[in-house]
Parts: sequence; C-alpha cells; structure tokens
Amino acid sequence: MFADDRREPEMTSLSSNIRGLSAELVRYEKTAQILEHWINLGTPEQTGQVPLFDPVEIPKLLPFIYLLQRNGDRLLYRVSGEEVNRLFGQNHIGRHLDEVVPAEIYGHVSPYFFRVFDPCICIFSGHIILPEREHLEFERVLLPVMRKQEIKLLGTLSLSTTSPLRTDLQPADAPGPGFHFTLINLRSGETESSYKNLMPLAERYQNGGARNSYLPPSRTVR
Repeated sequence: MFADDRREPEMTSLSSNIRGLSAELVRYEKTAQILEHWINLGTPEQTGQVPLFDPVEIPKLLPFIYLLQRNGDRLLYRVSGEEVNRLFGQNHIGRHLDEVVPAEIYGHVSPYFFRVFDPCICIFSGHIILPEREHLEFERVLLPVMRKQEIKLLGTLSLSTTSPLRTDLQPADAPGPGFHFTLINLRSGETESSYKNLMPLAERYQNGGARNSYLPPSRTVR
C-alpha cells in the first residue's frame, strides 16, 4: 500500500516551515535537537548551500548520530555514534547501508536516503514490523550537511525503548502502523508525504528469520 501527498510551500521562510513540521511530526528529544541544530547552522535559503557541519559542535549528541557518504549507488557509514552502535549491537563504520538494513526493507526506504542529496530533509517514522512487538516505535531525521567539501547525510535514530520523548513542547501523536515519510525539498520548499505498509513482511522475521535492523535490545526508558 502506498499513498502520496504533495503540499505546496507556504509563504513563510524555509526554517519556519521546517520548525512547523518538527512540531507536527517529531516526537523524540534527540531527533528534535539534531533538527534544530541543523536549522541554526543556516538553511540553504539563507546561505545558498547546505550547512557546514562540525561534529565537535554537538558533543552531547555525538553518540546518537551517524554520517553516510555517497559511494556510487551505495551509502557508506563514515561515523556511527556509540548509542547507534549499542542499539544495533555492532559498529557500522565502514559498512554500507545495504549491509545493515534487511534486503526486503532496503528497496522501500533507500530512495528516501538518497533524496537527501538533492538536497532534501527526510522525517521518517513508524513501527517495527515484527507483529509481536509492533508497539515499538522508531523515528529518523535525515539531513544534508557539508563535511570536508562534500555533501553527506547526517542522521539520528530514536526508538521508543531507548529514547525519551521531547520536552520542549507537546510531542506529536504517535504514527500509525507502517512507515511514514515526509520530505522537504530545500530548493523549492515543497513538502511530500508518503506511507508504505510493510507489515506483510513481518512473517519473514518470525521464528529466527531475517534480522530486523530496527530492533534494539528490549528495555524501557523511565
């Protein structure tokens, strides 16, 4: 199942539009903080280029981020923070995204990662596809940044078992089943929203089936 909704940009600044979408869609603290940091670096509307990114500027967020470099038609992990590694039980540095995300899912989600290089911002959320754990929620924000004279993808991942909800404002409502994508085109300001129902893939992850990259060790944030 796939749905698509395109919205023309409102007559406000790009940063205001992005903050509005953050308030509407982003639920988790670290995801919101990374997005706000990116906005404060200066949007392409203000500077004429994607923001220059220096990880040293966000020491408290370093454990929660990752950087992907475009390597032909693949995306290579150049940075993978300690919390990202801990959630997945392995270090991703030097691995490609298609080696981390299961093949059955990769083809559905990878186009949104590559759109970041257009450049776009992507807010990507949903629920883990395992039926017995469908209550677990994930949220990603994917952002274009300039690093060492090259556009890279700056991302963060929040999970309901390991990440606190944002406290700077009332968190958005939890997403429904399936994967939800919102893209903001940084050239035109146009917003695209889409949905994919990947629940039929859940049976492949039962009884020792393929590993689900979105599934962390179980624990509850208090």
